[in-house]
Amino acid sequence: MSRPLKLFALVSVVIVVIYFAFNMIMGAFVRNKKEIVVPSVVGKTLYKALDELSNVGCGLKKESEEFNQNVLAGVILRQDPPAGMSVKEGRVVKVSISRGGEMVYVPNLVGQTVRSADISLKNSALVIGEVSRKYSVVVNRGVVISQDAEPGSAIGKYSVINVVVSDGSPPEGMILMPSFLNKDIREARIWAFGRGIKINVVSSCDIPKTNIIVRQSPEPDEDITNFKSIDLWLS
Repeated sequence: MSRPLKLFALVSVVIVVIYFAFNMIMGAFVRNKKEIVVPSVVGKTLYKALDELSNVGCGLKKESEEFNQNVLAGVILRQDPPAGMSVKEGRVVKVSISRGGEMVYVPNLVGQTVRSADISLKNSALVIGEVSRKYSVVVNRGVVISQDAEPGSAIGKYSVINVVVSDGSPPEGMILMPSFLNKDIREARIWAFGRGIKINVVSSCDIPKTNIIVRQSPEPDEDITNFKSIDLWLS
């Protein structure tokens, strides 16, 4: 037999010996591992799950993440193998993690009718909740005055948004504060004179530069039936 063939045969024998030796060693190693019962880590944080699994000799691997409206972000939804299964020590437990509720942006509902607001919320995967009514001299009847989630804010998908809707002008005997912003002080004086209300003019200087109102107290639509005076600021 030629020298190259002898060398090839020798290398082949060595490889076969190493292969079988490795398998024997690994087999003995696996057989010597003790059986353990997989604990339940569903509903727990990754940190807590890793701590519990390491205590019984198991590893942990994050396999996937998904949105879940009912489970906080970072909490385990599923595990494989399941809790209660007997496995060899050193087994890796794969887990799926919650990303929490999917977030959406709140649309601006102010100035819309209830029907229009409902459609806007549905288009944003949100739900209209309580519809409260309030008298208003600023906003027309049936139109949204305010909402309990700021427009543009991010909240969980399918969250409920409550709104306050104008019920129109108040009944006789009830006085609501109008909006005088950016209006002439003379218009406010005519309104106040007819209702026996005194106007306190406030300005940053002794003589106002204009007659335009830039701030008021009380705020628009506030009930001032029993007020004797109101404050208006001029620029």
